[in-house]
Amino acid sequence: MSGVELILELTDICIRQAEIIKAQAYVLEQLGAEVMEEERLKELNRLRSVAGTWEEDAL
Repeated sequence: MSGVELILELTDICIRQAEIIKAQAYVLEQLGAEVMEEERLKELNRLRSVAGTWEEDAL
């Protein structure tokens, strides 16, 4: 394998690795958004529970 062929092969490997890293970053971003939504819903439900308790105490 000549030096030029080696450089071409290594360049191709780097390009493929970059594509994999971009795909992983996208998946991590989606996971982060999902986790944030789950946390938001958890806190919303907790607040609703607390508000419900206050309403019951007022009766």
